[in-house]
Amino acid sequence: MLFIDVGNTALKWRWVDAGGVRQGDSVHHRDWASLPALMDVEWQRLSRIEVASVAGREADAALAAVLRSVSPVEPRFYYSRNCDAGVVNAYSEPERLGVDRWLAVIEGWNRYGPVLIVDCGSALTLDAVDKDGMHKGGYIVPGLGMLERSLVQGTGSVRVDFVGVDDSTAPGRSTSEGVRRGVLRMTVAFITDAVVALREGLPDTAPVLLTGGDAERVARLLTFPVKLAPDLVLDGLERVTATDTGVY
Repeated sequence: MLFIDVGNTALKWRWVDAGGVRQGDSVHHRDWASLPALMDVEWQRLSRIEVASVAGREADAALAAVLRSVSPVEPRFYYSRNCDAGVVNAYSEPERLGVDRWLAVIEGWNRYGPVLIVDCGSALTLDAVDKDGMHKGGYIVPGLGMLERSLVQGTGSVRVDFVGVDDSTAPGRSTSEGVRRGVLRMTVAFITDAVVALREGLPDTAPVLLTGGDAERVARLLTFPVKLAPDLVLDGLERVTATDTGVY
């Protein structure tokens, strides 16, 4: 079985063999035609291909065509729903909630019950789910890389070189340090404030899960306990498709 998570900038996959052994990797591009050669997958042995994608339906169709060309099975694309695996979507138009957020929320709740999810990817998102599986909504802001790029691109006089600049929230002593550390401090402050807001109505023991490419960087700077969950979206995709035999 092959599970694929197509994010805004990265594509992650997991191949699960008959013995339950999981292996996978990721790439940071959307050159679909080159993917089969990069993925260590026994294509002709696959019985299922499950995909969660935020790339858009046109890109999904292009990816599906590539997957059909190398595998005998039809890829299935899972999109956000009104409810699944015990969780109810807060959006009035459920399909408009990014499927990565939706799957992370589902997996987090099924593991821990009431939970907060912080996804530190291209965009930084925060979501909460209560004890009854009700998604309480959340927040979306630019991620670390997007914040740095927007500042540099939007200010002609800013010239930065992040080589050797550490992840700290101390005041910077150069422009490069000022940008990186300022963005980190702003991100940490926002997450801290948003977690406090989202905790309303949740038990104090509800864990905060961090996922996404910058999760480890951010986790080191937060002053409250968090749990790293790097494969939360793929785990959620595997969960919701385990017993689902319908057409997505």
